[in-house]
Amino acid sequence: MRRLLVAALLGALNRLAADTAARVGGGLGVIAWRLGVRRRVVNDIIARALALDPVARRRVTRRAYATMGANFIEVWTIGGPDGPERHLRLLTPRWQQRIHAQGRALAYVGPHLGAWDVGGHGIVGPARRLLVYAKAQHSPEVDRLVNMQRERLGYRVLLTQHGDRTGAVTVLRSLREGASVALMGDQRPGDHEAAPAWFLGQRANCHLGPGFFAGRAGVSLVPSFCVRVRAGESALFVGRPLAPRPGLDLTQAVMDWYSAMIAAFPGQYFWHHRRFSGTAPELVPRSGEPWRERGLRVLVDEVVEGGVGDDGRRKTKD
Repeated sequence: MRRLLVAALLGALNRLAADTAARVGGGLGVIAWRLGVRRRVVNDIIARALALDPVARRRVTRRAYATMGANFIEVWTIGGPDGPERHLRLLTPRWQQRIHAQGRALAYVGPHLGAWDVGGHGIVGPARRLLVYAKAQHSPEVDRLVNMQRERLGYRVLLTQHGDRTGAVTVLRSLREGASVALMGDQRPGDHEAAPAWFLGQRANCHLGPGFFAGRAGVSLVPSFCVRVRAGESALFVGRPLAPRPGLDLTQAVMDWYSAMIAAFPGQYFWHHRRFSGTAPELVPRSGEPWRERGLRVLVDEVVEGGVGDDGRRKTKD
């Protein structure tokens, strides 16, 4: 009986128009914000990461809750009569075709920002084969249902548990066989998969996965993000590929990309994770933050020889 009820509910949601689903979900998110669900966690992290006055911080926090609510309801409309994949605009379609023209696999990296599930659909077009590497959440049944929806967007989802190395082997094999991979490494990693780096101006343990996979498989990392431009409509941006080479700190480069994306659209980021809990690693102080100085331009900067200087800043060509 329970499964029948769940199937009926999901079937009804699937028939919703994407904009209606986003508005309903956004309203539910605002209710969660007003009720104070994890609000202290969100407020503390935003206060640490962004220099905002209380009024602006409140506005960003409220928008972040609305975004997460919209994402949760919208995902069930995927594959429906008016799913969000029908309203995705590629901001750089010719560029995407160009970087895939050589037929090489790429490792796309982006944070939990905007309509990230739908963004994979826009990458699949030129990539043809895409594997999304993600961590399993708390409910196997919810994971199964959500990932069934995600795979209707044309990509395969690989879920792994903390400490499970078979997933990493599968990702490396896929990259070497020519499939592109999407990685979302902005949340706090386990100790065995962490590297120290600066993230949003904070000393943090960060996922070494993107740099590890790029180095081992010999593929370029590509920054990308998908943001909601209005209810039910989103836009995907893809930046300049970055190839691994000696002397280049790929982990820091990726975290600078993430920081630039999040700072540009803070109200669409998933702040609800205890990202900076635990002991902060020791790092050499930075004389500046590229993502603060250059904003989203760090996603299209060409990294020249030297890569990361002694102070941790990326060197770029203007």
